[in-house]
Amino acid sequence: MARFLRTAGAVIVVLLLLFVGFWFWASSGTLPESERAQVNNYGSSTFPSDTVSVMTYNIGYLSGMTNNEPVEREKALYDRNLETAIELIETADPDIVAFQEIDFAAARSFGVHQLDTLAQRLSYPTAAKVVNWDVRYLPFPYGWPSVHFGQVISGQAVLSRYPIVKHERTVLAETSRPYVSRVFYLDRLAQQTDIVVGEDTLSVVNVHLEAFEDSVRRVQATEVRALLQPLVASQRPVLLIGDFNAIPDDPNDKTLQLATAGFDLKRAMPSVSSPSGTYPARDPKAMIDHIFYTPAHIEPIATAIHCGPADDPPSDHCAVSMRFALSSDSTAEMSTAP
Repeated sequence: MARFLRTAGAVIVVLLLLFVGFWFWASSGTLPESERAQVNNYGSSTFPSDTVSVMTYNIGYLSGMTNNEPVEREKALYDRNLETAIELIETADPDIVAFQEIDFAAARSFGVHQLDTLAQRLSYPTAAKVVNWDVRYLPFPYGWPSVHFGQVISGQAVLSRYPIVKHERTVLAETSRPYVSRVFYLDRLAQQTDIVVGEDTLSVVNVHLEAFEDSVRRVQATEVRALLQPLVASQRPVLLIGDFNAIPDDPNDKTLQLATAGFDLKRAMPSVSSPSGTYPARDPKAMIDHIFYTPAHIEPIATAIHCGPADDPPSDHCAVSMRFALSSDSTAEMSTAP
């Protein structure tokens, strides 16, 4: 009996050590810090026209309406959604696209570098990417290993037809989840890019805020506001865009108000012919993806929501686009700014 107990104890210890070893290995990333924020050039930048257009699009790693569902997926799903997303973006024809939930050769999307692919297929010369999820093995969605995401390298990105001259990655407040879950969870980021458009420098802040914890999301919103402060004070045109996971005028959630408090920022209002929301894409009711702009420098011309085919959208989110003109005041104020 004693021998059996010793053997059983040894087996338990070995299993625990194997589990702990796997846990640390799986939750560790593969990229050095220097590769978590990069600018890539694919070709020559273009000269701006009289107007500029921008789009924000959470592509949900092109998993369509299966995002985060514990289901087995085939590569054909991603191939089909890639083509649909390309058609959607081509139709809107934005000069600048801000992505959230875009994979950089992750196992869950069959190793396709979605940013490189979209940049090359859509002929964007410049891209900036930030990594917010870098784990060797992600045991999510919960279930059989066949539905696990596996290795994940994912994040946010900006495609631009104009030169990107500055790029910064800011990690926002982390979740309050238990540690064992937190080490596998993504970082919530604010990605700032400065883009030269003619004689102007346009600052674009691309965010993806917390989805599940309202209190954490509100803290992140105040951090975004602090990031915006020097940009707005510099009297340059500023865009705050992305997936805020918050709807306007929610009496129980002041995320949008906290992010923009004290600034003259307006939210781009889609036309009445657009869907009433951006999520879920198959029947979009919740407006959680937004474009904010500084009206002193940016004059909106048209705003629209793009969801793709109603029966088979490429993402669980719709995209939002805005065409605008940089006001004449913008150039004058930029030339006198310190």
